[in-house]
Amino acid sequence: MRRATPVVLIVLLFLPGCGNGNGRVEQPRAVVDLDPDDPSILMRPFSADEIRDEWIPGFRLLMRRTSSAGTTHVERWTVVSADRDGVEIEYATITDDGSVAEEPSIARSGWVELRDHASFPASHSTREWVSRSTALGDFEGWLYRVVEPDSAVINEFFFVPTLPGAPVHMRTLEGDTTVFELEQTARLRPDTD
Repeated sequence: MRRATPVVLIVLLFLPGCGNGNGRVEQPRAVVDLDPDDPSILMRPFSADEIRDEWIPGFRLLMRRTSSAGTTHVERWTVVSADRDGVEIEYATITDDGSVAEEPSIARSGWVELRDHASFPASHSTREWVSRSTALGDFEGWLYRVVEPDSAVINEFFFVPTLPGAPVHMRTLEGDTTVFELEQTARLRPDTD
């Protein structure tokens, strides 16, 4: 008698688990990604260390902010100093000709504090892997949708795994209307750009 080859045995071992008895293959169920240290929130898109490694002195973002009235302005966020505990970021509003509109402000934040900006409550938030076209290009990443309790407001935050820190795109929706939008339009890292 001829012995079955190992490949045939492997296939025979896995066939019983591939269906549900009626000839259809069951689709995998969605898994809710909860933070293992705090299951009341969804898994965050980045660790504090990932943000720290990206946001080095000289790192700069240009962010386009659009209000519900359609008013648009550009903000420049620049890392002026960083250490193992946190970062100082200069925030400036930029005019159409590229000059600074008013005196920039500087604020210090800890790395854990920046990580925690992306803490979304599991009770009324979802996390989904999507493809998106943005001002920086086409990316795949995590889209968080946060439904505000007792209102028609939904906040969306799109994070790209290779671009740690602020969302690449975020918006606030009231029904089908976008009432606020913030989008990265340029991202400059001094050691690579």
